[in-house]
Amino acid sequence: MSVGRIGLENDGETVVVVLRGEHDISTAPEVRAELDRALESGHDVVVDLSLTEFIDSSILGVLVSAHRTASSAVPAGGGFALVATPAGPVTRLLELVAVSDVMRVYATRAEALTGTDNGAA
Repeated sequence: MSVGRIGLENDGETVVVVLRGEHDISTAPEVRAELDRALESGHDVVVDLSLTEFIDSSILGVLVSAHRTASSAVPAGGGFALVATPAGPVTRLLELVAVSDVMRVYATRAEALTGTDNGAA
């Protein structure tokens, strides 16, 4: 499995954590550390999975844990969302485990940043 890359982008109000490539148990500690850093900023956090080719259950666990952390700081998880392109490689996993029942999932980064929902995954 190829190693994925993680990027952080901050527009002043929202920190976007971008996962590129493939992420599994080998990258989970780094993903967790970057999400913790993003959450500690006090800003809303969007995790952009649109450039992600694969995630496993360990990454899913990291995402759920980060959502819980955000939910404890902002009621109803108002400060945490995912971007997953419809029919994208990770969308099927998110659908299988009904992630959208637990956290907000948007089809595009623009929708996540504005809080609009025009076809969430």
